Amino acid sequence: MLRAKIDASGDFVENSYNSPDSVNSIKWDTLEDETYQNVYHYYKGLIAFRKAHAALRLTNADDVNANITSVDGLDDNVLAFRINSGVNGETSDGIFVIFNPNNAATSVTLPDGAWDVCVNADHAGTEALTTVSGSVSVEPISAMVLVKKES
Repeated sequence: MLRAKIDASGDFVENSYNSPDSVNSIKWDTLEDETYQNVYHYYKGLIAFRKAHAALRLTNADDVNANITSVDGLDDNVLAFRINSGVNGETSDGIFVIFNPNNAATSVTLPDGAWDVCVNADHAGTEALTTVSGSVSVEPISAMVLVKKES
């Protein structure tokens, strides 16, 4: 991730399975770059969010089928689903996840209530970035994860 696999001639190596360590190694000198740090903090936030929400650790198909509802009527390629509250010890009133793989923003209608945005295109974590209701705009090539505010 975030690594350009460049060979000795300066060409990008698309499939580097048989390339030397000079192509496949971690480039330690770039780890302090702002781009790498931003990704590090984003992934750290995703991990913290998953640890904080038991509903994201369902272990069998029956639980998934009983507690996750996909959303219909979205733009092409967009995927959204709602995870029930209380499942697997989940303490929130529900989680809503949206993936937008398109090159344009998309608008998604939310279930009733107020929702805390904890993950968006730029930030991830357990704290609310903002609170929304009605609908949200999801940036291109990104995801959004919302937690229903307690009533």
